[in-house]
Amino acid sequence: MTGYFNAVEDLNFPVPYQIPSKSLFHDAKNRCKENAQPIRRRGNGFDKETVLKDFEVCCISREASILARKEVLTGKGKFGITGDGKEVPQVALAKVFRHGDFRSGYYRDQTWMFALGISSVEDFFAQLYADPHNDPFSGGRQMNNHFATPLIDPSTGAWTEHLAQYNVVSDVSNTGGQMARALGLALASKHYRENPALHAFDTFSHQGNEVCFCTIGDASTSEGVFWETVNAAGVMQVPLAIFVWDDGYGISVPVELQTTKGSISEALRGFQADEEREGIDIYTAKAWDYPAMVRMFTEGIDTMRQTHRPAVFHIQEVTQPQGHSTSGSHERYKSKERLAWEQENDCIVRMEQWILAEGMATAEEIQAIHAKAKKSTRDSRDRAWKAFQAPIQERLSALKAMVKGFPDQDLITAALKKEILRPGHQLISEILVHARRLFYHTVGLQEPARDQLLQWIRQIEQESGAHYHSNLYSETPQSALLVPAIPPVYEDNSPMKNGFEILNTFFDKALPATPGW
Repeated sequence: MTGYFNAVEDLNFPVPYQIPSKSLFHDAKNRCKENAQPIRRRGNGFDKETVLKDFEVCCISREASILARKEVLTGKGKFGITGDGKEVPQVALAKVFRHGDFRSGYYRDQTWMFALGISSVEDFFAQLYADPHNDPFSGGRQMNNHFATPLIDPSTGAWTEHLAQYNVVSDVSNTGGQMARALGLALASKHYRENPALHAFDTFSHQGNEVCFCTIGDASTSEGVFWETVNAAGVMQVPLAIFVWDDGYGISVPVELQTTKGSISEALRGFQADEEREGIDIYTAKAWDYPAMVRMFTEGIDTMRQTHRPAVFHIQEVTQPQGHSTSGSHERYKSKERLAWEQENDCIVRMEQWILAEGMATAEEIQAIHAKAKKSTRDSRDRAWKAFQAPIQERLSALKAMVKGFPDQDLITAALKKEILRPGHQLISEILVHARRLFYHTVGLQEPARDQLLQWIRQIEQESGAHYHSNLYSETPQSALLVPAIPPVYEDNSPMKNGFEILNTFFDKALPATPGW
């Protein structure tokens, strides 16, 4: 039986199921129209092709997590946080996420995004490297594992067809920050269902049949915004599906020390709907039980589309094979017994056992998937790194040619030249620091190379400005910044009003003319 924990040591692991590579902002809207593998049953079981495809996606994601940690620890990435241990629940979840639905998730959802085709492995690594050219989700500006799909056409500013695509609102890093936004998206479905005047807007909703999917780690359920959101969802009865990935720890703090009864589903029992009163539905399953989760998610989400009753899906016995993030080691706070249990109950290992027991694949076929997976992910990683480094090496080569023209007039100049000329990978920001220091230190030097160096610095600053200061607001023809300003006109006898009174008057005039008001 394959053990993924051995892979942490040799950093070699699986990845098949070639997901589309190389997506940029301009074609991202086509990427989010990919279809997840549909559910196909074989008698009382599952279709072999579907199951093995899901297993491949799990292997891809695990290998990506393992390699991501290596890339950070070898200096190629600054920080990494990944979704290892949550692969099987997320391929099951992907089956019930439909076009038109919305995701408001967090930074552990890579497997889900791989399964839907929203992210490729190359995209994953491009974001890990903070590649401003090839990260299709944030242009290198956000932490890794932060996903998004365009809600407006990036060229025209027109709305995209939300019903024809998977919709992912841009992730945020603060834990729990996804909750309130998820509530608002679910509330939108309620309005589209209950307000007949909105039924004509068939680009956005099919009469409120869409669900908002929200993921969160069990530790973050201790935050106030989680409880406020669950309470509001239960009161308003909106189609909000909350998936809690419970690995038993909040970084190093055991769940028993932060959640009443040591279980968020038990703590929420008072919210549960019954025959007499509305509330929320509560479901529980084990993270390694693929068939049970597929059935549970299918039943739960189908019910929600009909009733709009919110639900919490508490997924227990999740593991974190590499610990919380690249900044620590879970061996420091987990017992040997716990670590051994996690190896035995790793969701991918358990799924592999189930596949073999069901006769869907032989041990040789499973090993072939692993081998193919390993090579595929490494190749994707290498392509992403090469694409990230190409423009940097081009700029660095030009700089090195200039620097060689500087005389070694003192120790500082010589040291700066040595730093710039050293082999190995460097970031543009690091190179720019050395270039500026060399320029300022050589004030008074009459050499053509110094003028060339200044031009190089200005070029890099201009390019960096575009990388980090563009698209902060819409740059399409529909941009609010292009709306002409209408200056206020005052009469001699205009009354003095508070700002809120002026706004209220405006809304009293404008809202009645709005469809559905």
